[in-house]
Amino acid sequence: MVKLNPRRGVLGSVGTTVLGALCLGGALSYGAAVGGSLMAPEPAPATESAVNTVSDLGSSPAPPVGELRISVVDKGRAYVQNLTCKGEPGSDPAACSEIASVAAEWAAGSARGSADNPFAEVAPGAVCTERSYGPQEAVITGTWEGQKVDTEVDRSDSCQEARWQRLRPVTKPLG
Repeated sequence: MVKLNPRRGVLGSVGTTVLGALCLGGALSYGAAVGGSLMAPEPAPATESAVNTVSDLGSSPAPPVGELRISVVDKGRAYVQNLTCKGEPGSDPAACSEIASVAAEWAAGSARGSADNPFAEVAPGAVCTERSYGPQEAVITGTWEGQKVDTEVDRSDSCQEARWQRLRPVTKPLG
């Protein structure tokens, strides 16, 4: 049997090697040029106040004080519940400490978060997906830590779903 192009095997492997080297070189160049911008920024050196703040994260939040009226519509079923938190952990409902803990965690991880106001609205201009997470809706009114609360929350998009989950201790039926 006669080969039509006896040098093709040698040239093909040389060409493949050259092409692979060029691709590798391009990838390395791209990684050197852009890769640094994809890295997480170096954390700022810890100051004494930052260290104190971090050490305080393990402590439980102060017992909350508030009176809330929560109206929830869930799959055609509606219920109204009242939550009174007097700042007495032994006699307050469990939802009081749960919402205080959630608020403290949210405040620690959010620029807009405040342990005094876990009921804050979604920031204007927030980027949210349009996916609906359920038909549930809740209206929460009253006072919490001395601040007036008058808000509605639903599960109509990702931002509202995040609020719904944050407020889950008061939107689920209280036991």
